[in-house]
Amino acid sequence: MFNDYMWQTYLKAGGKNVVELFERNLNGNLSPEYIEAIGEFRSAYCPERRAIKETAQQLKDLSKDLSDHFFLLEDGEYTIKSALEFLYNDIKGEENLSAREVFARFSDSIEYITTSLAVELPDLFTPYYFKYNYTILEKIAQEFDIELPSMPTKQDHEGRFYFYGEICGAFLVFREKHGLSFCEMCAFLYDFAPKYIGGLDSYIIKDLPEPKSAFFIGGSKGDKFLSNDPDAITCWQCSPDTRAGDMIVMYMRSPVSAVDSVWRSVSIGFNDPFFFYYRCTYIARPIVIQQLPQKQLQKDEIFKNMPIVRKNMQGINGVELMPLQYNHLVELAGAAVPKLDFIIADSGQDFAREKDVEDKLIKPLLAKLSYSEEDYVQQLYIEIGNHNHALIPDFVLLPVTARGHQTAFALIEAKRSITGQKELEEVQIQARSYARQLNVTYAVIASKEKVWIYSSNDDFSKEVFSAAWGELNNTDAFSHLRKLIGKR
Repeated sequence: MFNDYMWQTYLKAGGKNVVELFERNLNGNLSPEYIEAIGEFRSAYCPERRAIKETAQQLKDLSKDLSDHFFLLEDGEYTIKSALEFLYNDIKGEENLSAREVFARFSDSIEYITTSLAVELPDLFTPYYFKYNYTILEKIAQEFDIELPSMPTKQDHEGRFYFYGEICGAFLVFREKHGLSFCEMCAFLYDFAPKYIGGLDSYIIKDLPEPKSAFFIGGSKGDKFLSNDPDAITCWQCSPDTRAGDMIVMYMRSPVSAVDSVWRSVSIGFNDPFFFYYRCTYIARPIVIQQLPQKQLQKDEIFKNMPIVRKNMQGINGVELMPLQYNHLVELAGAAVPKLDFIIADSGQDFAREKDVEDKLIKPLLAKLSYSEEDYVQQLYIEIGNHNHALIPDFVLLPVTARGHQTAFALIEAKRSITGQKELEEVQIQARSYARQLNVTYAVIASKEKVWIYSSNDDFSKEVFSAAWGELNNTDAFSHLRKLIGKR
């Protein structure tokens, strides 16, 4: 919720200087001071150094063009829609580019284009400096009740182009509601709000959980230097199923055509509509390993039958490695990196790891209980105390998240297998801790054997329901479960 007292305090404590910075520069005269300041603002919420450099270069190019009186739009009266239609057709040009190609050019130059539009039509457009960081914009919107439009799908390239206009429309509604000027809105978005929600600490995770999965990603010659920097944190195209702590295996397409490093995902996977590849995560902690050339993978008994290896590693970003495959890769490379915990599955054994319980048991159960994917969050990352964050349960149902006060209806802690009372009690202690933090009504523990439910009525001490998965086929048992944790 927007707090006018906090906003006025910010203005008095130096925020007015930030507003004046935007006023001096978004009138068509982008100074080196402005370009440097935008980089500093971005550093507070974007760990991707290359992204910040890209922004700076685009703003330098725009500064030169504006000084030469070059503008994207012709003279005339515009709405958000008509201005973007003009721009879309201009990019499409005589070459008659496809929607995908138009969006690619827009995405590549989004800071240049949106800043230029904001200079030309400040009553309609706001510069966009959240590329690779849509998750931050979502957190800001959630905290301050900005109603963002629904995100287009990955393949809707034209919709993703016009989505920028829809976001600007949401900003205009927010500005009018709270009486903010155009430049005050810019200061709010890029200085005040990111710091208020915790900046990098709101989504870049330092204390990583044990990995549950491993994924391939692909790099090229220009990416080779990244793995030599132990402090590198970079955004990369990956699977939407990526979770914090997962293992990320870098395959260099050129110049070596070989696996050469292993990274960790340090954020939860998310979608970014203005990142061309859409699905992404932040990776860090690179470990350079003994290279495993493509030819070696093609001859290896375990890897040679993998579809991605048979396709010569084309379309590699986000391809999952099964635990046996990933652990074998680690052994081949002699790498000092975590392995994935799993059991060698017997024939008919479908639950070799914890993720199998999540995907094959818990998610289908939630669907039967009327929960959509939008009704729950995996790996909710919350603020505890003063700027401290913690990664908490595997599933949080009906979360209400805001800075410093997260709540939810229920949580589910998943384990691959729980066969003894001592194991169950250890997980129960963990679930109770999470449940207290989120002030939930119910805490659920789920393994491949059973489901256990505990209530806040007795501080999650005694189970109020338990059943083996097969027993949930019984109408009475499932009805009881639905009454407890079904979607409200």
